[in-house]
Amino acid sequence: MTMRSAIICIGLLLAGCGKSTPQADTQPRDWRYYVANSGEIEPMQKICREWTGSTAPADTEPAVVTTNCRAAAFAKSQLQISN
Repeated sequence: MTMRSAIICIGLLLAGCGKSTPQADTQPRDWRYYVANSGEIEPMQKICREWTGSTAPADTEPAVVTTNCRAAAFAKSQLQISN
């Protein structure tokens, strides 16, 4: 019984390894918001990179993250074109 418990505990510990699902505490924004608040682009892109690098399945990424990542990237490209 003790050996079985040890194996289960080790399995549970190993299952917890790896990158966890990133946080998605963000409000939905469009590209106009990021153009007007260009200081918010990099923090959003950091969240995007965290989701890209996580082990979470792609279909678990919240829609707000997907939308904001695209909006921030588009705003960044528009700001680069206009400068």
